[in-house]
Amino acid sequence: MLNIVELYSGTGRSAEPFRRSKSCTVKLLVDCNADARDNYLLNHPKATYELRNIGSSTSGAWVREKAGSRVDVLLGCPPCQGFSDAGTRDVADRRNSHLAHFARIAVDLAPSMVAMENVPGAALSPQFLRLVQRLEAAGYAVVWDVLNSAHYGSAQSRQRLVLFAAHKRLRKTPVIPTPTHGSGRYFSYSLGRVVDIADDPVGILGITPTSGSVVGRGEAAGRIGRKPMTTVGQALKGLPRCGSSSARAINHVAWSHTSNMIERMSAVPEGGRHGEKGKYFSQAYGRLHRRGLARTITTNFANPGSGRFWHPTQERTLTLREAARLQGFDDSYQFGGLPSHDAVLVGNALDAALADLKYRIIRSTIAE
Repeated sequence: MLNIVELYSGTGRSAEPFRRSKSCTVKLLVDCNADARDNYLLNHPKATYELRNIGSSTSGAWVREKAGSRVDVLLGCPPCQGFSDAGTRDVADRRNSHLAHFARIAVDLAPSMVAMENVPGAALSPQFLRLVQRLEAAGYAVVWDVLNSAHYGSAQSRQRLVLFAAHKRLRKTPVIPTPTHGSGRYFSYSLGRVVDIADDPVGILGITPTSGSVVGRGEAAGRIGRKPMTTVGQALKGLPRCGSSSARAINHVAWSHTSNMIERMSAVPEGGRHGEKGKYFSQAYGRLHRRGLARTITTNFANPGSGRFWHPTQERTLTLREAARLQGFDDSYQFGGLPSHDAVLVGNALDAALADLKYRIIRSTIAE
């Protein structure tokens, strides 16, 4: 039985595949966000979830005590705002110090494996370099890469930096498998038509300049899989009529928009966007396409000016449930807080496709 701890847990998406496994036990989750903790306990009331701001006073001994046992696998996603293209990109951002806290706790605990994810820009930071060096000095074999969740089964093109570290006692180096998905024809938001992915991979996948500039130490970079990727239309298929009683039960309710916004966006065709070229950033006021991929779901997906979040055919942005589906949440997962707070939880979550990938990599590295 593997004992799992997730730090910076949010809604516990990294730990979710382990929670479902009969051979793993999630011993502890930790986060400073009370909304995240309350929401997780709404769905898993027996879980051990500590509300704590992880900092210099948080030691491996404290984590082990709260977990009540040894820790075999340590998971975490330290704050990414200081590294994000949409954030400060400030090397001195105080939140960046959480990479050092995570590394220190990992070394203190000495679990068999450590797994971390963050935004691609973190890989270019001195804090990430020091994290890798500290893990390697402690006897870990470290691999990392920037992966796109769409290449592993998601309908969302979401690039994430993922790192895996295996302790020397395992005598194995983690292997990041090549993508399983990627072939086919999809709607390109830059060309405005359906094309083969080889003809416009950037327009279909929305690879950011930062993501494209990061070269990892895994073997998956630059490859695509043979299976077709999941489209927006496939991911959203089968939901009840928005706003109906069955829809309200699963948080499938339209956000409020001004009449001017609805009029403005009603003139935008499926897959198009409002505004002159260069007036807004490239995905603002964009309408999704059923044969395309979703762009990264952020915490502001209810705001059409924050990205390509307008529904493919209806006059509204994505509902909470639609955004959750694109992130890989099951419809049975409940959200019970203020809608705006729940939107933050969904936007900050790890895509389920990458969570499942992390689980497979860890299980294949740690022999039964």
